[in-house]
Amino acid sequence: MGGEKTMKIVEVNSSEAETVRLLMQRAFKEYNNDCPPSGAMEETTDLIQTSIASREETAAVCYVEERAVGVVRVREEEDSLYFFRLSVPPEERGHGVGTALIRWAEKKTVQLGKQTVYCKVRGSTPQNVKRYERLGYHIFDTYTVDKPEWPAFKVISMKKTVLVEQQR
Repeated sequence: MGGEKTMKIVEVNSSEAETVRLLMQRAFKEYNNDCPPSGAMEETTDLIQTSIASREETAAVCYVEERAVGVVRVREEEDSLYFFRLSVPPEERGHGVGTALIRWAEKKTVQLGKQTVYCKVRGSTPQNVKRYERLGYHIFDTYTVDKPEWPAFKVISMKKTVLVEQQR
């Protein structure tokens, strides 16, 4: 019991954009060799800062003790909340950080009065699809992204209804 560390999730403002970018890029570095590589590696601190400051998106950072160990970004849409760039660096995985950040996004969905929360997963990461399925998400769309400079790749959209479940 004595070795437990305190985990807290904090919705951050635009001044934390560098923390968001660094966590995200540490987590997404493993996808550098994917074809195409993740666009996360090209996002700048200024881009993230502007997006948070303009309220186009919100970001939440997970801290264990005072150390930033994960981040999730969310965008409010008409009838749902889209979470993206869920980022837990490899050395921080296996301690519930990703699940805690997803639960934060689900609570945020309820607070905003939305019924569904969703994310998009690359088809080349079946382990991520399984992870979201274990958390109650299901596939509702699949499409192919075809960019001239890269081979086409599959994207899987997954969602979960939260408002009805949370109100019971």
